[in-house]
Amino acid sequence: MVLVESLFFLILGFALLVFSGDKLVEASVRIARRWGLPASVIAATIIAAGTSAPEFVTSFLAGFRGKSDISIGNVIGSNIFNILAVGGLSLTLQSKVSVASTKMSWIVLCLCTLILFFFMQDLLITRPEALLLAVLLVGFIFLSYRKKSGPSDSEEVAAIEPAPLSKSIALFIVSNIGLIAGAEIALRGGIALGEWAGLTERIIAITIISAGTGLPELATSVAAAYRGHGDVAIANVIGSNIFNSLAIPAGTAAFFALNISARFIGFDYWIMALASLALGLLYFANKFMRRTIGVVFVLGYCSYIANLILRDF
Repeated sequence: MVLVESLFFLILGFALLVFSGDKLVEASVRIARRWGLPASVIAATIIAAGTSAPEFVTSFLAGFRGKSDISIGNVIGSNIFNILAVGGLSLTLQSKVSVASTKMSWIVLCLCTLILFFFMQDLLITRPEALLLAVLLVGFIFLSYRKKSGPSDSEEVAAIEPAPLSKSIALFIVSNIGLIAGAEIALRGGIALGEWAGLTERIIAITIISAGTGLPELATSVAAAYRGHGDVAIANVIGSNIFNSLAIPAGTAAFFALNISARFIGFDYWIMALASLALGLLYFANKFMRRTIGVVFVLGYCSYIANLILRDF
């Protein structure tokens, strides 16, 4: 009964997260368009932030409940999942992509990954460090605003129809409530399932929680790649990882002390860092090589998860 109940809450929570995250993106884009924001800003910031919202809410609630390993593990696990699983599947489906416009965002992601490493060295992310991460996030948003165009300008934004401002604001509020409820339900189900299986909080966060909260990125990127817009898929992966690396530690550590397990530094961080650097291969690869990279990414993710579980037991 414990297994059935845990699975039920986990699936219910993830379903609510995906639905609420999708509606949050829709509401945010409508509000931004009503306020006259450029499409590039909507694509690079609001859509990326919307697909990262489940990770943020889940990690914040984990920090509130004193589950620091789940909070920081969700950041690392989601970034690995986004690049290797989401990016890999997207490249496998659509290898003919133009990624030149995402090069600057990729450089920013690599810098964020490096900064996170230095902050994690003392196994604690402090409030001043959280403030600096928040400043960097604002800087990224500002640079995105200064950008005249973005890879997602036409497809993602044009697909959302305008609506009255009051309706958009109401949808925005309800979506946020849905995210919080979905995160709480998924978190409880995931922790209970992991404990039933004898997994540590670190493994629960990197496998069950990160994959579940990464469903919005998976749905958005794979759908974009399937429709022939692989550039949108890769841009979403990079943008979401930047928000994960900056917004989640900043928003959580600003209120709760984020203690970090040494095992994150010794193994998981380096997988995330290598995956982030490996994305740079796309800027030098042809169509055939990109599909090959995609397959290697997916196989790499499967190997990583299998290794985690086997080592944990």
